[in-house]
Amino acid sequence: MTDLRGILRRDRWLAAGLIVSLALNAFFLGALATDFIRVKWTGVPPETRALHFEMRWLQGRLPDSSLRQIETAISSQRPTTVAHLDRLRQLRSDLAVMAAAPSPDRAAIDAQLAAIRSEIEAMQGEIQNATMDALLALPPEARAGLAAEPER
Repeated sequence: MTDLRGILRRDRWLAAGLIVSLALNAFFLGALATDFIRVKWTGVPPETRALHFEMRWLQGRLPDSSLRQIETAISSQRPTTVAHLDRLRQLRSDLAVMAAAPSPDRAAIDAQLAAIRSEIEAMQGEIQNATMDALLALPPEARAGLAAEPER
């Protein structure tokens, strides 16, 4: 009888070890997949991603020619977007220095976070305004598809 208990305990340990091993493998595969998805954006300038982000809700709702017109119009925002992104990098760099201080000043950190949010809002607002101006410049028949669900 004692031999049977020993065998059952070893089986439990083996099963538990297998489950832990599977969980760790799933975790590492998930981490690799996430990193792989992130690599997809490598080489694409951040301002391009910022400008095209606003275009996504229009895809499948407008004809391709209209999308190209809007894309051309908002590409004029590229220099301004680059300036915003440079400012954001500097603000985040300053924030990192503040947070790394031996005695971080929470009020200064909160003010820096507010400045970062303000810069993001300004960039996003300019891109959205340029997009909407270009969209409203399209003829009504081109804009008619906006009310429909996007094609998938």
